[in-house]
Amino acid sequence: MAKINIGIIGLGTVGTGVVKLLAPDPQFKVKWVAVRDTTKERDVDLSNIRVTNNPFDMVNDPEVEIVVEVAGGTDPFYELTKHAIEQGKHIVTANKELISKHGTEIFELAKKHNVTVMFEAAVGGGIPLISTLQRGLQANTFSSIAGILNGTTNFILTQMEEKGQSFQDALADAQALGYAEADPTNDVKGFDVAYKINILSSLAFGRFVDPLAVYRQGITGITDTDIKTAKEFGFRIKMIGLARRNGNQLDIRAHPMLVPLHHLLASVEGANNAIFISGSAVGDVMLVGQGAGQMPTASAVVGDIINIASALKLPDFAPYFQPAVASQNLQLGSIEDSEAAFYIRLETQDTPGVIGNLGHALGAHSVSLHSLVQRGIKEDGSATIIFLTHKASERSVSRALKEIEAQATTRQIGIALRVFE
Repeated sequence: MAKINIGIIGLGTVGTGVVKLLAPDPQFKVKWVAVRDTTKERDVDLSNIRVTNNPFDMVNDPEVEIVVEVAGGTDPFYELTKHAIEQGKHIVTANKELISKHGTEIFELAKKHNVTVMFEAAVGGGIPLISTLQRGLQANTFSSIAGILNGTTNFILTQMEEKGQSFQDALADAQALGYAEADPTNDVKGFDVAYKINILSSLAFGRFVDPLAVYRQGITGITDTDIKTAKEFGFRIKMIGLARRNGNQLDIRAHPMLVPLHHLLASVEGANNAIFISGSAVGDVMLVGQGAGQMPTASAVVGDIINIASALKLPDFAPYFQPAVASQNLQLGSIEDSEAAFYIRLETQDTPGVIGNLGHALGAHSVSLHSLVQRGIKEDGSATIIFLTHKASERSVSRALKEIEAQATTRQIGIALRVFE
């Protein structure tokens, strides 16, 4: 049987792992790799592989049947992916930004040209999240999907808790160990999680939204004080991607949350990822594993390649693995329409009546106070006050915080975090 010719775009950590996994498999031949620097030394044998810095050369080769894209970003890979599909190539990608921003268009184009786009490695690394939602849980109607989808932020928050590190020190450790990029913006500012939860939401609810419209809050403002106080209140702080359906609106967001210590997501530590799925038939399911790294992610990529190869052997091949047709009736709702309990840390002047002023502002907007602690008095006469509210509407909490911020005794509102239900 003739081998299936493959072209790979990107030969970094994941691309190298893909070449290593495919090398001993007799049904595949990696014919091309496209890289930015063709002179760079690589940790893989490329002696029988054509190397180019122009990926369009590879895509235009009529012998290439599957194009694997593990480079990341949308420029030039958005146009390149569309061109490959128009050339009749099947696509395997780990590019969450590409799928999240342009998934609807890409899948419609793939359907038109009778090819398949697979993207297991785009979310969760080696955890089979995509295939679980697409095929394993097809019998379910989903009510919510929530998870720890970024290993970098989970590692940082774990280090802050276990070692008492500051955010900056924990980030430096993550960079030294290769968990965080030199520019960690996509991770610590929540863009990565927003892309991923949008993809998972599209699979669960049949609708992509603009990921840049998804509510997003990073972890850069979290301090060791927040980590300690949250634990005293019975929580651990985790960066969470959340998607749920409320009538004809989708509630999709990416932000840190206080997760109750008894919840399974609270136990996920280090660089691991986890996803908690609530389905109508299966109930609650959680998948946990390595969400990044060379071989776990390469495993997901090669799994997609093997699935396409298996389907190509069928006499009536069809793109079986495409997501469901989008439901145009669902729209992204505003986070102000949702409800949550809140953890709020602020700096105030240590003067009589401060606590009463806070309580009055909260009560005036129907926000009920659950717990409150004060963290000492500083030399400048300020004090750190931290409180936990009962569940309230986002809009009411936002209005209460504006009133608190305007009070003469308030120095600054440090952070406001939601509590995970």
